[in-house]
Amino acid sequence: MARIVVLGAAGIIGQAIAQDLVEDVDEVIVADLNLAVVEELAAKLGRGCKAQYVDVTDPKLLDDVLFGADACINSAQYYFNLDVMEGCLRNHVHYTDLGGLFFTTRKQLEFAEEFEMVGLTAVLGMGSCPGVANVQAGHLGAMLDTVESVKIYNGSTIDEGESLSWAYSIETILDEIDQPAMIYRDGEFQAMPPISEDEFFMFPEPIGYAKTHLSLHSEVATIPLSLADKGIQECFFKITFFGYSEKVLRRMRFLCELGLAGKEPIEVKGGSVAPRDVLIALLNKAPAAKTPPINLGYKDIATVVKGTKDNQEITLRLDTWAWPHEGWGMSGGKLMVASPPAILARWLADGRLDTPGVWGPEQVVDGEAFFADLAQRGIGTSLKRTARIV
Repeated sequence: MARIVVLGAAGIIGQAIAQDLVEDVDEVIVADLNLAVVEELAAKLGRGCKAQYVDVTDPKLLDDVLFGADACINSAQYYFNLDVMEGCLRNHVHYTDLGGLFFTTRKQLEFAEEFEMVGLTAVLGMGSCPGVANVQAGHLGAMLDTVESVKIYNGSTIDEGESLSWAYSIETILDEIDQPAMIYRDGEFQAMPPISEDEFFMFPEPIGYAKTHLSLHSEVATIPLSLADKGIQECFFKITFFGYSEKVLRRMRFLCELGLAGKEPIEVKGGSVAPRDVLIALLNKAPAAKTPPINLGYKDIATVVKGTKDNQEITLRLDTWAWPHEGWGMSGGKLMVASPPAILARWLADGRLDTPGVWGPEQVVDGEAFFADLAQRGIGTSLKRTARIV
């Protein structure tokens, strides 16, 4: 009987993860600071879903939730990834999360020896990006003798209007807009300006030829390390404006440049307030788009790997895409974030993935099996191979 805990289950993605899990998992614990939301979620989903209050920064409360679990999906804000990993170690629970926005992921890798010593497995960044993209990179890298570059493009049908609504954690989006983007180039990690190096990329329709830009992301934290023995020299992640229209994202960037994404309190008329708290409060009041754009909800992740096989230069491209899931009422983007950790948690809980330590998905997730499980949810994957004739 499998017992899987979802932390941060009141959030946009946490609720979607629970929807996937209740299809066949015996017991799903949805835990969050917002007890009312997870209680409503558990009542809606039924089928062995139970709600529980948790503050992941309180070891006792976290232990109460994790005790007896087979696997934990941490969909809480990435700021708390280290706290949750420590809780999983205390309670002997396998772990996965949605990413650590590069720098937190690098800190999480330092838990490798502790997890290995007690026979636990932790897989870092198992959503869509990071997650699907990492598995794509590992799958393609295994086909080649050498790897020169791994380039990841995250595309979706975007809102061409004025909506300020967000598709996942607004805290994470603000960090991605405000913080330098880390890339791996010429064999070393480099910091680049946020939302820089615009590049048009050809995605499948209905996205088509779309502008992408750099963003701080966790794929770059692990893939260059995982493929170091194949000589990788470049790795980056680019995205299509986080699902916003370009003009809205540029406005958001301007607000960040003014300092409104700042987390440190400032003095204002005798009081103290964190600029980000004010910005998020205002964004919460902003109206959503009145008319959804055509084809909203389609998602494609393309990973392009260049290298050699038998001394021949080859470029491989894997696309994984999803349309909205009507039965679950999810956009393709939400489905692509929620299903990967739900799949992996099942593997961890039933011993299908048993490789103690702390890993990037590209190191331990079997691509063929993973893409097959995605296909059961209506998520497709295709491979394109390009080679020089002469």
